[in-house]
Amino acid sequence: MAGLPLISIVTPSYQQGRFLEWTIRSVLLQRYPNLEYVVMDGGSTDQTQGILERYKPYFAHVESQPDRGHADAVARGFTHTHGEIMAFLNSDDLLAPGALEFAARAFTADPAIDAIYSHRVFIDENNTVGSYWILPPHNNWLMKRWDYIPQETCFWRRRIYEAIGGIDPSYKFGLDYDFFIRFMNRGRMRRVNRFLGAFRLHPPSPVGYVSRQREMTAGLREGQVHPEVERARKQNGVWFPPKQWVAELALHRWVERQSRRFVANREVLPGALPGVGYNYDQVWDGQLNETPLADARGSVSESEPRPPSG
Repeated sequence: MAGLPLISIVTPSYQQGRFLEWTIRSVLLQRYPNLEYVVMDGGSTDQTQGILERYKPYFAHVESQPDRGHADAVARGFTHTHGEIMAFLNSDDLLAPGALEFAARAFTADPAIDAIYSHRVFIDENNTVGSYWILPPHNNWLMKRWDYIPQETCFWRRRIYEAIGGIDPSYKFGLDYDFFIRFMNRGRMRRVNRFLGAFRLHPPSPVGYVSRQREMTAGLREGQVHPEVERARKQNGVWFPPKQWVAELALHRWVERQSRRFVANREVLPGALPGVGYNYDQVWDGQLNETPLADARGSVSESEPRPPSG
């Protein structure tokens, strides 16, 4: 693995202490040798502070103070990074084993690619796998119009991040949709045939980032478009043809059908096990739930990730 590029990951967090340690461990237990990990907490009052203190030796930067929301936390987090490859992982989602090495090798093998993403695994609040998104090969026309890119699986080059001007912190709900449209306007994306992460579906905390996003969609009638989604489309020149709902329905049904078939046939791709109903920690061989052994000086057992040497 010598010579692999520096990867920078930012985790924004607020009142997600019940999931945060799993998220952190899914990053650190990659054991990727050239990692820069930043955690930006919005001043949580739950168990978050104890978790951050326990893993502090492993972070390139960590802070816990009030912010202006999810997008602000992510954008400011990236100002503390230097990696050639970048990603952000929300504090309730997980990376799949080997995700960082795979991303590094994918970018090294194809210098023309600016961003990659994968199919999606859905997990619940107990890490139980409930369903999947099996996605078609990447298509700019489709993905600009309907947001099927799984944010927790997406990695990109710093050159495209800088070229598009980074994350727009004025977004609350549609930050990743706006971000990815601008990627597609300037660079090349690819859907890879595996799972790079898992997306958590769970009842939101009263004041967490996820809750804020869901509040903004509350009350929308079926078929309505969230104002921030509409704003992202208009700002980025996304034009819809007449009867666009036909293409949208076709895409939705294709993904749904492929995903059901994937489960029924007990197919397997890297980053998941056959079928559904298993705990995603099984993909990690139980490592997500191991008792953390790092102390304030960064001393660890052989089963623990090593703190950054620099």
